[in-house]
Amino acid sequence: MSLTLKADLSTQFSYLNPKLDIKDFNGQRAFVANEPVLNSEIVAIWGGKVVKESELGEHSGYAHQIEKGFYLISESSELFARSNEPNCHFSGQLTMVAGRDIAAGEVITFDPFRESVGDKFDEKAWGLLTSLDVEDCDPELIRSADAIKRYVIELCDLIEMKRFGDCHVVHFGEDDRVAGYSMFQLIETSCISGHFANATNRSYIDVFSCKAYDPEVVEEFTRKFFRGGVTRKTVSNRY
Repeated sequence: MSLTLKADLSTQFSYLNPKLDIKDFNGQRAFVANEPVLNSEIVAIWGGKVVKESELGEHSGYAHQIEKGFYLISESSELFARSNEPNCHFSGQLTMVAGRDIAAGEVITFDPFRESVGDKFDEKAWGLLTSLDVEDCDPELIRSADAIKRYVIELCDLIEMKRFGDCHVVHFGEDDRVAGYSMFQLIETSCISGHFANATNRSYIDVFSCKAYDPEVVEEFTRKFFRGGVTRKTVSNRY
């Protein structure tokens, strides 16, 4: 990769892993690993211009959603090949990380239609953590201790996790910005926890287990149960 091209790309990304190079792939330019990239290693931290959804226009092909109604425009993002079986995913809103070990010569890929999707359970890992941020939840559901307990019971049954003891649901928070219910449920393979913000009607759910489960099943069930909108998902194998 030329120094001039690297300088140009620096205006589009806050960080670009030096292990990447640009090569021809299926008749188009794409980022390729010029040496092995390790699982969970940062590939890029995206930069660019933030615009509202109504301002996307011709830039929609380069857009990455970072908040409801807001998108980050990084025109050089076209150099990341699209795939429904990507080797990279987003951790949070701007950081792209390797979802597995990537060999030298392998094209860097991601799925722009998934908010934050990582690999499923790695047999070498101690456990799998799925973190969900769910916007626009039904206000009545997240303000109901009984509904939150029902969510936990149904989720555990769905992903075949055995609950250990009762589900604890407590409402607290002197500051209105963070007031709402918090939930904690031990399971025999670890725990499920959650926080529900009254001020924004958002839910924050963590499912951690040393037994394998499907993060996409957890995401879909959670969003539908709380009747939520945009969902951000981060999946991490813990070693």
